Amino acid sequence: MQASRPVLRGLFAGAVATVASVMLGVPSAYAASWQIVASPNPTINDGFAGLTAISPTSIWAVGSATNQNSAGMLSGTLIADYNGSSWQAVPSPNPAGSRYNNLTGVSATSASDAWAVGMEYVSKGNAYPIVHPIIEHYNGSAWNLVPGAQPSQIGALNGVAALTPSNVWAVGDARNSAGVSGTQIQHYDGTSWTGVSTPVTGATLVSVTALSASDVWAVGYTATSGLVMHYDGTSWTVSVLPAPSGGTWQLSEVSADSPADVWAAGYVNGAGGAQHPIIEHFNGTSWSVTQAPDLSSSYPANWFNAVLAISPTNVWAIGQSSPLNQTNVALVEHFNGTSWTVQPAPGNGANSVLGFSGLVTTGSGTLWAAGSRLPNGVSGGAAWQTAIARYS
Repeated sequence: MQASRPVLRGLFAGAVATVASVMLGVPSAYAASWQIVASPNPTINDGFAGLTAISPTSIWAVGSATNQNSAGMLSGTLIADYNGSSWQAVPSPNPAGSRYNNLTGVSATSASDAWAVGMEYVSKGNAYPIVHPIIEHYNGSAWNLVPGAQPSQIGALNGVAALTPSNVWAVGDARNSAGVSGTQIQHYDGTSWTGVSTPVTGATLVSVTALSASDVWAVGYTATSGLVMHYDGTSWTVSVLPAPSGGTWQLSEVSADSPADVWAAGYVNGAGGAQHPIIEHFNGTSWSVTQAPDLSSSYPANWFNAVLAISPTNVWAIGQSSPLNQTNVALVEHFNGTSWTVQPAPGNGANSVLGFSGLVTTGSGTLWAAGSRLPNGVSGGAAWQTAIARYS
């Protein structure tokens, strides 16, 4: 269910989550700056994959926490919250009998209504592990597992968008009864989750955003190209997209600040293993594509994992850049209404190996990013740790 380069919401070992990093820097006109802040690491190999903000003193981050034992790598869900002063890991449930669990998306409507989605891997003897969706809900006091439309369905949920307590969307991929894989969409009506018919096979959805009950966008990829789907209050349809110059391409996240200002971020494959960050923009009528700048000539592999639209003249995109070896550094870019420019990224140093997989704003110019990092670089032999940065 992954393409040649997974669109990861985190870089920690074994991660198979989708969707991405954050713009770690700001235009010179802004006085704020990014700072790495302390984040919880309950096990030996941890990472965050997504963020949602309820208020400046209430933020959720989700991902996975991995332990090593005699049976191999076992991973559980990881959820942490910010209470206005510090980040703390909180208890998060795991399905019984699964070997590897990972949360990749989170969304909330209030302090007593939050949703997280992801996937579990279940060992089936010597067979390849089977993947099932995970859905969890926070009711104001605890996180609990919630059955999806088809709890035993083979597939994963990658993104979630909560409009109200009775209108929540989750997207991913799945295999149907005939063994054909394709997009998966589920909807929660306040009582239960139900599966929604989608018109695309051989494809994966990785991110969803909802402007209203009749204006919902989801993005992902097929084997060769990016994919955008739209819900108009009645049905889901595939949008016509312009293709970037180059080879195969993917989209990893979608964000919108109005019906006429929708952004999707991803990458396109180039020659010789190079990759270039791309942006698709919807102006209310049609989509247009832009190739954003690479980090530098020393980093031929560049890709966006996430995008955040604050206004038509204030859009951020984040991802990673690589010199085509084992290391990655954060890629942060900003759109000012005219052009995309590379911005300084927190934590990028001589031995830096990191990426940010979630980005939110709490208003008043404050942004939060979450992901994972190798504190001592690849040569240091350290396990992955969570990474959180704040821009203010």
